Amino acid sequence: MKTMMAAFAALLFASSLSPAAHAQAQIGIPGVGQVTVGQPPSPPPPGYGQAPPPYDRQAEHCDHLRYREHELRERVAYMPYGPERAHAEEELHYVQHEAREQCWHH
Repeated sequence: MKTMMAAFAALLFASSLSPAAHAQAQIGIPGVGQVTVGQPPSPPPPGYGQAPPPYDRQAEHCDHLRYREHELRERVAYMPYGPERAHAEEELHYVQHEAREQCWHH
């Protein structure tokens, strides 16, 4: 009984330790041997220590065109008819043409 209480107290103590400082604790129990308590250290996050992907100016430009097209579509949808809407529609057609020419084939 004393062994079980000592093991339980050691387990409680080991679980209260900071996970960053002590991820595992080994406890010796008579008649059983060494028992490891806690979890193994976690592996580093994916991509840790790797170089960032190469800078892709074309992809960034296409992302900008898609964003701009979406923004213009939203604006035109709620604009009253008039010169401002006509100008926004022209700009939308220009952005769509640019996206089609520069981004659809890449």
